[in-house]
Order: sequence, then C-alpha cells, then structure tokens
Amino acid sequence: MDRRQEIIGSIIRFASRGGYTTICADESLSYTFDLILRNESRMMVIKVMNNVGLLTEETSKSLIAISRFLDAHPLIIGMSNRDERIEDGVVYSRYSLPIISPQTLVSYLKEGEEPTVRAGPGGFYVEIDSEKLKRIREQRSLSLGEIASAIGTTRRTVLMYQSGMSASIDIALKMEEFLGEEIMEYVSFLWSVQREELTAGFRKMREFERLVNQEITRKGFVIYPIRRSIVNFLMEDSDSSYLGGIEEEVARVERKIEYLSELSEMSNKEGLLVVKREIEKPKRYKIPVISYSELEKLHDKDELKGVIRERRNS
Repeated sequence: MDRRQEIIGSIIRFASRGGYTTICADESLSYTFDLILRNESRMMVIKVMNNVGLLTEETSKSLIAISRFLDAHPLIIGMSNRDERIEDGVVYSRYSLPIISPQTLVSYLKEGEEPTVRAGPGGFYVEIDSEKLKRIREQRSLSLGEIASAIGTTRRTVLMYQSGMSASIDIALKMEEFLGEEIMEYVSFLWSVQREELTAGFRKMREFERLVNQEITRKGFVIYPIRRSIVNFLMEDSDSSYLGGIEEEVARVERKIEYLSELSEMSNKEGLLVVKREIEKPKRYKIPVISYSELEKLHDKDELKGVIRERRNS
C-alpha cells in the first residue's frame, strides 16, 4: 500500500469514529475526488495527492463543480508542494481550493482542532483577533508604542493589526508572549465556492461523453461536464438537479451504478446513468439507466425527466 492509500484509509477511520458517513471512490472510476465525508452539519469532497504541485486547473474546476452542486466544501489533502512539505496546522491554496496536510484534517476530525496559520506570498500569516487585541490594550492601558516596542515594529503597524490586518506568525507569537494571551484566530479550510467560478466544457472530452453532453444540453438542461470521475456530468434546470454518470463498458456499469446510488443517497440528489447500449439494470439499485439511443429520441427535458421518474420508481 502506498502512502496516499494509507492516508485515505486513516481519514476514513477517523471520520467514521467522528460520526461521518464516508464514500471512498474507486480509483478506476474517479480521478477528480477520492473521498466524500458527511455529518449532520457539513459535507466535504476530498482529493488526496502526494504532490499538490501536480494539481491541474481542469481537475480543480471539476472538484469545485461537484462541491458546489452538492453544497459541500472542496478540500485538497497534500503531502508536498513540489519540493516543499505541506506543514501541519497551515492552510494553503491553489486554484481557489484549500490545501491542508493529512494530520491537519485528522486533528480536525478527532478533536475539532482548526489551523491558525495560512500560507501566503513570502511566508506564513495569521489573523489577529482585532477586537480582543483592542480590549486587552484598553484594559491594561497599553499604548500602541509599548506593544510596538515589545514586538519590534511600529505604532502604525500595531494599529493596523488592531484594525484587522494579517500578521506574520513570528510577530503574532511575540505579541501573544508580551500580552500573555492568545490573540490568533482560527483559519477555516471549509470554504464555499461561488457559482460564478464554474465553467463548463473540456477540450479533452471523449467522443461518447461529448455526444451525451450535447444531447442533454439540447433537451434544455444546463450541464457541467466532469472528466475522469464517478460523476461525469451535473445537470439542472430551474427546479431539478441530477448527478449523471456515463459508461461505455458493460463490465463497469454495475460498479458505476453502485457508486452513483451511494452518492445519490448521501447527497439527496437524484442520479442518472447514460450507457452506450441498452442493458438490464440490476434491480437492487434505484438509479435510472438510459441508453444513448433512447436519449436521442427524447424531444425535451420534460420527456427526459419523465423517463427518469418512471425508471427510478420501477
């Protein structure tokens, strides 16, 4: 077992102990994400990487699209960024996605411990609890100059910290030592990604994927293609949304249905699988299956939605 698989297994164990429901993606079916965790208050869509420097914009957009569609938080777990180690307790970012170390996530799952440091240009930074800093200064009658002298900076800089400016971790630690109290705020890695950050369409789409996406678009749905994933497209209109799968190989259909069923149940989103040739769907799954030739014959989204309802209930 390689290091990446060990980390995935560790996350699953601690998530389960912490009351999370988990889905672990089959690597043969999914590249976009590896894990989905959900408890009563939140859902996380997680990709685990040895080297986050290899994260591509295309994969990032796919992870963002799935997370936004599921009302979930996207998250990258990484061990290194090219030649540099991903430090524990630090939140990094790339392509609008939060990146943390495996231990940072485990600490959160075990004890609810959140990081206090974020990586930025030129080093590590922290957010100062500006209201607490102001309150301590006023209660102790400390001047801006006294604090500035103690931490080796200027009165104006201390005033900016008190107004909400970030500080380097060295300065923040000096300030806490001088004041004798913690003033660093936690940095959340549970980000929400806005809809406008999504873009649809990929240059490297396979021919069958392209045909399916075009047909669904012609029916009147808005569609977000996802390459190399359990979920191959997300489609929605003003009152409906669906997790879609596309499968050409008959031998992989049942496994794909199984994953879509698990994800549909966890997320309370309806699922749909489009296959290249008509098959008999395994009766134990509720995911509707439709062949491409059937999809072509449908006139609009209402007819497609009718077929989905009929096959979901059959």
